[in-house]
Amino acid sequence: MGSLFAVIGNKYIIDSSLPETTSFTLVDTLHGLTLFAILIVVTATAYSLMLVKNNQVAKAKRFDMVTAQILLTLYVIANIYFIMQASRN
Repeated sequence: MGSLFAVIGNKYIIDSSLPETTSFTLVDTLHGLTLFAILIVVTATAYSLMLVKNNQVAKAKRFDMVTAQILLTLYVIANIYFIMQASRN
C-alpha cells in the first residue's frame, strides 16, 4: 500500500510542477507503468502467499525469484523504451 501512495503522491507533485497539457506525456506513461508493475507485484505476492499456505514453500520461492527477475527486466526495458521514444520526438 505504501508504494501506491508514493506513486500517486509523486504524480501529484510532478504534475503541479509541469505545465498543463491535454496530451499523454512521458511522465504519465512512466507513472502508469509503475502502477501496473505494482499491481503485478501485489497479484504475484498474493499467489505466492497462497502457495505458502498450501505448504508449497519451495514452489513459492521459485515463483518469487522467477517473477522478480522477469518483472524487473520488463520494467527496466519498458522504461528505457519509453524514454528513448520521448527523446526522439
